[in-house]
Amino acid sequence: MRIFVVVAKSRGDLYQYFAQGLAGISEIEVILDRRIGPHSPPGGALGGQGDNRRMARNIYEELEHRGFVIVRLSSE
Repeated sequence: MRIFVVVAKSRGDLYQYFAQGLAGISEIEVILDRRIGPHSPPGGALGGQGDNRRMARNIYEELEHRGFVIVRLSSE
């Protein structure tokens, strides 16, 4: 399982906090959000139809509200 902590680009403080606090844990990657505008994944990065779009929208809303989201991807 891979875990990504995506931090809003306006929250550099949170990025530093997570990057330092989670350093050395190989299964976790801290990423600074680089999207240009709200709800605009480049080239449909989260792509797909229906449920995938709703899930992406929820992730973006959470990112804007809290300043970060945690995404878990299984390696199955």
